[in-house]
Amino acid sequence: MRFTFALCSALVALALAACSRPQPHFIGSALTPKPAYDFTLADQHGHAFRLSSERGKAVILFFGYTHCPDVCPATMASLRRAYDDLTPAQRANVQVVFVTVDPERDGPRALGRFIDTFDPSFVGLTGTEAQLAPIERAYHVFHQRIPGTRADGGYLVAHTGAVYLIGPGGDLRVMHGWQDPPRTISADVAALLS
Repeated sequence: MRFTFALCSALVALALAACSRPQPHFIGSALTPKPAYDFTLADQHGHAFRLSSERGKAVILFFGYTHCPDVCPATMASLRRAYDDLTPAQRANVQVVFVTVDPERDGPRALGRFIDTFDPSFVGLTGTEAQLAPIERAYHVFHQRIPGTRADGGYLVAHTGAVYLIGPGGDLRVMHGWQDPPRTISADVAALLS
């Protein structure tokens, strides 16, 4: 009887210790952890890329488009600086993923040129409007084409500028704004990896 009580007490103590493991402190907006919506799209090389295949890594996820004149290149440059702030061991466990909101113009070739400007190890993804729509809903990505807003008669796309951090376990954990300093993003990625 005493042995059973002692065993139960030890198990309860272990369970409480596991539950009381300190949670990482994030600089960005901490989200209630939930599984990141999984999807498969074509990457800049024309290969299928599935988000869940990145389990074990932290994923930095951003939605934009290659013809964007300001927010997207600024954000991607910031993500490159955040990536560079990490140690080589940390970078080996991080994947930066860019998903287009303008599939009409952003095929694999356009994405490849855009991604290579920042880091060829980053992944650029595209698909059909039908493939992208449920992903955009899941990540609350707003976008709207604004016709005739370019001097060449083309269009701009107004869109959400959030950067999402997905932990190695596949949970959506943190959200940053596109203007957040790179060091705050890299600090949160490092916290996810610790």
